[in-house]
Amino acid sequence: MKPQLLKEKLFTEEMFKLVLIAVLAALTSYILVYGYYMVTSCDDYVSDEVYYVSAAKNIGLRVFGINVIEKPYPNIPDPKGNLNLEHPPLAKYIMFLSMLILGDNSLAWRIPGVIMHALIVILVYLSILKITHSPYPAILASAIIAFDPIIKALGLIAMLEIYVAFFLTLSFTLMVYRKFLSSYAVFGLALSSKYSALFALPAYVYISLKEKCSRRRLFLGLILIFVIYSLLWLPLAMYFASEKGSLIEGISKVINEHLFAMSWHLSSKGGHSYSSPPWGWLYNEKVWPIYGKTTVHTNIYMVSLFLALPILALIFKVKIDEKILYPYYWFLSVFLGFMLIYFLGSTTQFIFYAATYEPSVSIGIMSLMFPVFDKMEEEIGKLKKWLHHGRRGPA
Repeated sequence: MKPQLLKEKLFTEEMFKLVLIAVLAALTSYILVYGYYMVTSCDDYVSDEVYYVSAAKNIGLRVFGINVIEKPYPNIPDPKGNLNLEHPPLAKYIMFLSMLILGDNSLAWRIPGVIMHALIVILVYLSILKITHSPYPAILASAIIAFDPIIKALGLIAMLEIYVAFFLTLSFTLMVYRKFLSSYAVFGLALSSKYSALFALPAYVYISLKEKCSRRRLFLGLILIFVIYSLLWLPLAMYFASEKGSLIEGISKVINEHLFAMSWHLSSKGGHSYSSPPWGWLYNEKVWPIYGKTTVHTNIYMVSLFLALPILALIFKVKIDEKILYPYYWFLSVFLGFMLIYFLGSTTQFIFYAATYEPSVSIGIMSLMFPVFDKMEEEIGKLKKWLHHGRRGPA
């Protein structure tokens, strides 16, 4: 290649990279600025924040001996006794740490979720780039998740789902980059945020095996999940030990809380005006309101495209690398997990639970769309050619 042509090509590639960086920066900046404006526009407890924020304050005071409480407690039964032990503690630890730094206010409760949404945008880009080796679908997927109505809304509220979505997306990204032990360590953080992360584990184990993760490393990864999860419960075990008089009794208390949580999560919580089964999340059977006009709801067009693409791939016999299907494995594993517990008795479910798989939708669309559309265009071209020759008749 001539020096001038090489220089022009390099300049073009360099400019394109700068444009991609600028777009990613614009998307993340929008999320951070918009998020800051929204989370400071309502300085009162919203939705299930009443449980998680009060639990974060109580954990800070009772477990770590640090009082961050400035605002009055929300109006819930026994707010000062609430530790929210039916869910793992990591998200509440982070909320407490944020309040320790920023004070007891809505910005402190919610800003971790805003930051996590911005980071999910970058992680989705990196995942698609590794799967497809193309920046075009990667930047489009980032745009989809930036404006995704489930992740965007949950990033503005101090609930657990944004933590699960962030850590699962980070774990998935590390998995496709073959950083297996790091991926499973982060999966431990997802599980330590909410138990629903466990539904993704079958898919992640299968993906790691397809990525040629050794069985030894896989076994170490699963142990790492357990170790990290246990370590994050240790402060609570020590707190209960100080109350009960021995570490054994403290651990026993934590185990009993897990048994209660299992029973509680597999039971119906009674009728709820906003509850809907997992299949109802796909078409907005019941949206979840938060503050202002903001709601947690599905982008039906994106979900429809996500579900239609594998069907089109089968119809048109698209030859694809199995990596492209990884986000579909993530979605299917989580969706079937929620279906399973629904039929086991956990019938009080809500559309915001979809955050557990929602990043997989944007990744899946942009992984599969271009191969499917390219094949469709090829087949349509063949059909046009055949029709053209048919009208001309035999030579």
